[in-house]
Amino acid sequence: MVRTVPHSEATPYLYYVLVWPWTHLFGSGEVGIRAFSALAGTATVVAAYGAGAALLSRRAGLIAAALVAVNPFLLWYSQEARAYALAVLFVAVGLWLFARGLAGGRGALAGWAIVSGLALATHYFAVFVVVAEAVWLLARAPERRRALWAALLPAVVLAVELPLLLAQRGNGESATQSSLVKRIIGAPKDLVVGYSFPGELLGTVVAALLFLTGLVLLAKRTPVRERLRALLAGSIAAFALVAPIVLAVSGADYVTARNAIVAVVPAAVCLAAGYAASRVGLVTATLLCGLSLAIGLSVSLDSKYGRTDWRGLAKAIGAASAQRALVVTPDIDAALWRIYLPGVRELDNQQARVREIVVAGLATQGGFSAGAVKPPPATPRSAPPGFELVSARLTSTFALIRYRTAGAPPVLVSVRRLGGLALAPGASALLLQGRSGR
Repeated sequence: MVRTVPHSEATPYLYYVLVWPWTHLFGSGEVGIRAFSALAGTATVVAAYGAGAALLSRRAGLIAAALVAVNPFLLWYSQEARAYALAVLFVAVGLWLFARGLAGGRGALAGWAIVSGLALATHYFAVFVVVAEAVWLLARAPERRRALWAALLPAVVLAVELPLLLAQRGNGESATQSSLVKRIIGAPKDLVVGYSFPGELLGTVVAALLFLTGLVLLAKRTPVRERLRALLAGSIAAFALVAPIVLAVSGADYVTARNAIVAVVPAAVCLAAGYAASRVGLVTATLLCGLSLAIGLSVSLDSKYGRTDWRGLAKAIGAASAQRALVVTPDIDAALWRIYLPGVRELDNQQARVREIVVAGLATQGGFSAGAVKPPPATPRSAPPGFELVSARLTSTFALIRYRTAGAPPVLVSVRRLGGLALAPGASALLLQGRSGR
């Protein structure tokens, strides 16, 4: 694992180091491997309350916690076996300790230093939140010398990570497949209402109006002292959004909504101050929470807006009655496939003898503000010599085609022939599976 991270990932080691023993305890199935992020996301709700209460008021803390609890973007990444939910948790706890440090809380600066270091060891984009907080602590903390010592720890962590960061700098290229302007415009929308969902245009417009209402109430109804503290949280969120754009213009382009996820909790705390100022604000916050919850549930219940349907495809493929080849688009490692389809292995040789060929194409382009997912057409290619077309099936999330041998003996097929059967352009996984998953 440690050897692989520099070449295959775009984040530091901490998440993987923590999840390695976790999966040994709870398994690497869907529930086991995703539960770690789910717990981190749940704990973030508590941390958001602490940050809002420490920086503003208990009412604002409760509203911030509610906004975080139902935020569709955070819900999405609290189901991902990735580092994002853990990074958000550390950022939220860091904001809480930052607020206490500004108030002179005992031990808060030391706690902020440790948590900020952990955030940087989880995701590089946490640096934009940590830097903004460090600058403010050095300028306004009651104990400046302790603030300086506290800022040194995350600085050391970042310095230690620099060789890894340089080694991984090309691993995040998939984030820049669309234009920079499109990503800049889309990121704020994604952070508020998530990726694609049913009725996306209407939902986005309504959410934008509710969000803007909170900002207006912040400017008009919030007491000056709370407004300034709310704007502090808002400025941290804004810096986490704007700084990567400035770097992208300079040539280091890693602008994407998922990297900007560290801005969600500071932004929620800022917005909560506006909602907490009046009854109108409370009603508006309730409406935004209701809309967010509806979006999150609709995405969870509608497979066309969910993740790539590996589980559904594996169920449709079923158990193997004989040696078979699998041609799957998009490409996926056999070790990951085995979570859903036991016994699958890479086709290492240039040819193999099989009795069945399963060709599948999964819908993968939705879920990122591109509308509902759409699988490739279930259009069969010409059957390889010795095989005949058995079935062609198209669902809302995948296309599935089967070829079987016309006789009893297995037929020799080449990698080239199998690759030509793929339903979609691009790299395809070429795999083998024996009878009964062996």
